[in-house]
Amino acid sequence: MRAGLLAALVLQPLVALAGIKCWTNNEGVRECGNAVPPEFAQGGHEEKRANGIVVRKQERSKTPEEVAAERDRRTAEAKAKAASEAAAAKQAAADRVLLDTFSSEDDLMLARDGQLTNVESLIKVTESHVKKLDRQLDQMISQAADIEKRGRKVPENLTNNIENVRGQIDEQKLFIEAKRLEQKTIGAKFDADIARFRELRSKRTATAN
Repeated sequence: MRAGLLAALVLQPLVALAGIKCWTNNEGVRECGNAVPPEFAQGGHEEKRANGIVVRKQERSKTPEEVAAERDRRTAEAKAKAASEAAAAKQAAADRVLLDTFSSEDDLMLARDGQLTNVESLIKVTESHVKKLDRQLDQMISQAADIEKRGRKVPENLTNNIENVRGQIDEQKLFIEAKRLEQKTIGAKFDADIARFRELRSKRTATAN
C-alpha cells in the first residue's frame, strides 16, 4: 500500500511535466495531443506542459519557393556586401593617391589648368588646319564651277580631291568636338578631386586636433 502510494507521488510530477503538442489541421482548427500527426509535422507546432506553459515552439517548414527566395536574398546580400567592400577599397586607394600626389588645392588647380591648356592647344592647331582645308575646298569648288561654266566635264581627280578634303574637314571637326568633351571631363574630374581633397584634409585636421 505504501509502495503504491509512493509510486503515485513519484509519477504525479512526471505527468504534470509531460509534453502536449498543439498544431493546426487542414481546416485551420487547433488540435492538441501527445504527438503531431505526420501529415501536420511540417506545419509547425507548440509544445506545452500540462499546465499550459509553452516550453518550445517549432516553426513550420519553409516551402521550396521560400527556401529558394531565401537563398536568392542571401546571395544578393553577399554580392551587395562584396561590391560595397570593393568600392570602399577602391575609394581608399584613390584617396591615398590623391593625398600622395598633391600637397594642396593649388597643386590640383595647377594640374587641372595644365591639362586643359594642353587640350586647348590641340584644339587651336586643329581649328587652324580646318581653316586651311576650308580655303582649299573653296578653291577646288570654284575651280570645278569654272570648268562646268565652260561646258566641260569636271575631271575625276578634282572631284575626288573635293570629297577627300570634305572628309578631312569632317574628321577634324569630330576631333575638336571630342577634345571639347575631354575638357569638360577633365574639369569635372578635378572638381570632384578638389572637393574630395578638401574633405580628406579636413578629416585629417579634425583627427589631429
